[in-house]
Amino acid sequence: MIIKISRTLRTRGISGLLSIAKAHMRSLCGLPAKSFASCKEMFENQRGIEIGGPSLVFSVRGIFPVYPIVAQLDNCNFSSATVWEGNIEQGLTFRYAPNKAPGRQYIAEAIAMRDIPSSSYNFVLSSHALEHTANPILALSEWIRLLKDHGTLALIVPHKDGTFDHKRPVTTIEHLIEDFNAGMPEDDLTHMPEILALHDLVRDPEAGDLAAFKDRSLHNFENRCFHHHVFDTRLAVNLIDYLGLQIYAVEAIQPMHILIIAKKMKGGESHNNSAFTCDAAQYRRLSPFSSDHP
Repeated sequence: MIIKISRTLRTRGISGLLSIAKAHMRSLCGLPAKSFASCKEMFENQRGIEIGGPSLVFSVRGIFPVYPIVAQLDNCNFSSATVWEGNIEQGLTFRYAPNKAPGRQYIAEAIAMRDIPSSSYNFVLSSHALEHTANPILALSEWIRLLKDHGTLALIVPHKDGTFDHKRPVTTIEHLIEDFNAGMPEDDLTHMPEILALHDLVRDPEAGDLAAFKDRSLHNFENRCFHHHVFDTRLAVNLIDYLGLQIYAVEAIQPMHILIIAKKMKGGESHNNSAFTCDAAQYRRLSPFSSDHP
């Protein structure tokens, strides 16, 4: 921690140090993300679906606490038994908030939710799920299919600086496009050599030693534990822009979150995300993660 403080002072000065301190206080006190106030009306009394979860970040004390304000929330998970949720069943079994009726639980791949009609929901939520997919563009395209015109996507992915991915290079948007064009399947292990070489096991104690981690990774299609791709905020922004959504908010939040709020455009409408994709984007100046800075 002392080394981190010293480095922050040297590279970003007092303002950078204060930014990190405020982010930590927000996390400790259960304060919502700064963008929540301006975006909450997109979710109030609306019907949505979450991919993965339930997620603490969307709960009443989370960084984007939408669970208490939505009208209905369904869920989709890839398996009836996961590392994170244990055993789950299809049907009206998705419990996400104590004062809300359970939502419908679907069990399906995030890239192919064929039982759910297009334009079914006002919003889609996803927290720390996209990095576990081998084909993020295909997954996001499917999630966008579920949205009504002008429906909202609330996406949270992990920032490499705050995770066990910090030694790995950031994935390029070109790589994600290549995976999409190649129809990359979910059982892909292309990134496994890099993961085994650069995954920081000190930051991932639940993975065990290298032998246990390798064995778990070899069975990734069953457990979906490793991160296929590595994100910084710029990649996350460029990915959402590539898919044609209009971005409303981008926020990098300690200890490891990249939050993006974006809307699906109606057919024929164009989007303009230049304020977020340019080198002078505000998030780059305010981000608590050093690799986001110009």
